[in-house]
Amino acid sequence: MKQTKAVLLTVFVVTLGFLLQIYYINFSISNQIKIFENNILKEARMSFSSFLTMKMWNTTNNGVYVKEYESYTRISPIDMTKQIFDLSNRSNIQSYKITSLNPNNEDNKPNYFERRVLKEFEKKNISEVFEFNKNRNKLNYMAALTVTRACMECHTSQSYEIGDIRGGIRVTLDTSDYKEFYVNANKKRDYYMLFSFCISLGVFLVLIYFVNNIYKKHRTIMKISNKNRVLSQRYEYAINGSNDGLWDWNLRTNEVYFSKIWKGMLGYKDEELPSSLESWEKLVHPEDFEKATNDIKANHRGETTHYENVHRLRHKDGHWVWILDRGKTIFDEKGKAIRMVGFHTDVTKQKELEVNLLRSEKNLLKAEKMSNLGHFRYDFKENVLTLSNNIKAVFGLDDETKITLEDLIKNFTHEEDRESVVKRFFLGKHKGRGYRTEYRIIRQSDKEIRHVNCNIEFKKNKNKEVDLVIGTIQDVTEFALIQNELSILRQAVEQAPISFVITNTKGEVEYVNSHFTKVSGYSFSEITGKNIDVLQADTMSEEEYNNLWETISSGKTWSGIFKNISKNKKEFWERAIIFPIFSKKDKKIINYMAIKQEITKEVRLQEELKDKEELMIAQSRHAAMGEMISMIAHQWRQPISVVAMSANNILMDVDLDMLDKEALKENAQDIISQTQYLSQTIEDFRNFFKPNKQKESFYIKDVFKDAFSVMGKTLENNNIEVNQEFTSNRKVNSFEKEFLQVVINILKNAKEVLVQREIEHKKIDVYEYLDGENIIIQVLDNAGGISEEIKDKIFEPYFTTKDELEGTGLGLYMSKTIVEKHLEGKIKAYNKDDGACFEIVLRGESV
Repeated sequence: MKQTKAVLLTVFVVTLGFLLQIYYINFSISNQIKIFENNILKEARMSFSSFLTMKMWNTTNNGVYVKEYESYTRISPIDMTKQIFDLSNRSNIQSYKITSLNPNNEDNKPNYFERRVLKEFEKKNISEVFEFNKNRNKLNYMAALTVTRACMECHTSQSYEIGDIRGGIRVTLDTSDYKEFYVNANKKRDYYMLFSFCISLGVFLVLIYFVNNIYKKHRTIMKISNKNRVLSQRYEYAINGSNDGLWDWNLRTNEVYFSKIWKGMLGYKDEELPSSLESWEKLVHPEDFEKATNDIKANHRGETTHYENVHRLRHKDGHWVWILDRGKTIFDEKGKAIRMVGFHTDVTKQKELEVNLLRSEKNLLKAEKMSNLGHFRYDFKENVLTLSNNIKAVFGLDDETKITLEDLIKNFTHEEDRESVVKRFFLGKHKGRGYRTEYRIIRQSDKEIRHVNCNIEFKKNKNKEVDLVIGTIQDVTEFALIQNELSILRQAVEQAPISFVITNTKGEVEYVNSHFTKVSGYSFSEITGKNIDVLQADTMSEEEYNNLWETISSGKTWSGIFKNISKNKKEFWERAIIFPIFSKKDKKIINYMAIKQEITKEVRLQEELKDKEELMIAQSRHAAMGEMISMIAHQWRQPISVVAMSANNILMDVDLDMLDKEALKENAQDIISQTQYLSQTIEDFRNFFKPNKQKESFYIKDVFKDAFSVMGKTLENNNIEVNQEFTSNRKVNSFEKEFLQVVINILKNAKEVLVQREIEHKKIDVYEYLDGENIIIQVLDNAGGISEEIKDKIFEPYFTTKDELEGTGLGLYMSKTIVEKHLEGKIKAYNKDDGACFEIVLRGESV
């Protein structure tokens, strides 16, 4: 809740409490006054009632007799009433008056109050009225007089009817006590209200104080909280923004924490690298370990305020990452190191830049030295001249020799060139424009005249005044030697056994070397100006051709192999690197250069090698044909026996003239069933040897189903139990028949070794499952495994553990060739549990 709302709520509550107190005070005082008034009213009513009773008694008895001197005199009811009223009025305590709107006696004429009340009586709205005077020391009470039978006896001359209201009796009481009570009650009311107001005001001020104090503390807490949150956010932004890795080392428990960023610098996910000191010790470079450890220990001993060290850590992929490691040791009150916290910063790029910068500086100095080039810098404001070592060498100066700008420009210059050099320098300084010039100098060490090339640049400050000059001076005396070297380089290009081709951006040839003309058959004049596409054969697809031009047009380098056609229509293969040449001025592509090497012989050798592999696969397939035929012959044995038996039964029935229609039908059905089985066996055999040149999508379990349809009977006859489990439900896009050949080779080897070693409970397990995007196929036997002596040789060509008549040694070799080169997968063999495991990894189709 906001402070304003809290204050308003406080005002509301205090005001409500104050109003309730006012209401209670008013209610209490008013109730007391009302009780007092009711008592007075009761007294007035009693007086009225007494008078009325007396009047009725007088009227009933037609007056009374009073003693007057020695005799009694009768007094009428009216006179008696008048005398009683007069006597009572003189007492000033109570007074009575009988009146009506039309009294017989003028003395009973009603006043203003009485007239007003009598009118109300006649309307029959009320039967009594009372009210206090202004000073509240008198109470006027008036009750209506109703006509009775007794009244009719005295007022015979008037047209009264019994029940009519024809007047009233006023009773006036002295209420001085009530006045005093009323005044005191109102004073008490005022005092109570004032006291209540003061209490409410005090409570309000106290509450306001507490509310303000609470919100003041709340603002302070929020300010501190916001400050801490801002600091926390700044800390988090700083950590994330700086991409620094946090580490925290508890020196008491030796527990270490590495943040995700820390591990990410080294290519690890959070769960891949344990947060422990041993992890760091294993990753740090051996050459940096001792220095880093000594710096850490020195900080633990308090010898340094902060720990800082640059060392290398091994990345997950094996390369080294340069790390700037900073931290600080925390000590307890006894000065014992209890904790160390720090950050890792990847400074590999900086290190590389430093190395490159150092290398560049060395290369620059080396280049300057090689080209007899030196540079200088002069600050006009500071009057400081800085010379490179090479420029001193150009002028034949010792390293310790001090010279001025005047010496550099004027005093070392040949006298014939001095004037023009000085004029050119000051003219350039005046215009603030750089220039290039050549002139002669006299070298100080041997007084030899040398030719130099000088480049000058002037730098201006904010006021557009020249305050800095930088320049280079190159000894070009040996320029002829450089020209000779360029000639040698050109000759090397011309004589190199590699083709060099330079074209413009349209692909039109501008330069070729001699080797190009030798390979292509085109002379320099014949090919110059023509598009290089004249060499292109039709083997490169339009997509590949467009990709080549898109690559080099975007400023990148293309490399690849393509077939060309020479001038005499002879095909030849070349491996080429094509890259753009940029303009130094605007960095736009102005030429393309191709460096090409003829590889026709290599391509043909590769084709021959591929043909040999295909031949060996075919040999392996045909080598397996004999055993496949043996398997088929074995599978045919029983069906042929059934066919022969059924035919023999038919012939016997014919010879014995016992031919039965149902028996004949049953024997014929057996023959049909067995011939269908034989036909299916032949179809499976044909499918195995039927090559497929196109890739197709297939399930692994379907291939094993085909394999077991060919080998199932053989495995069954040798009492070999087969267990299969296929869980990937993912297809493979490859050569199904070649993979079938691999499966049959592996199953055949497993069968043979189980039979050869006479395993009691022979078993082959096949597992297929998904690992990421890869499908893993495992074929396991329980024949005891592969001997360590031959484990590394089983995939070699012509290696076999069988007799020469039983095996060719090509089965597993060709299986490996098919899996790795044709199916683009992996195959390996290892021992697992109590046998050998052949594992194949293939890429599954994307879902």
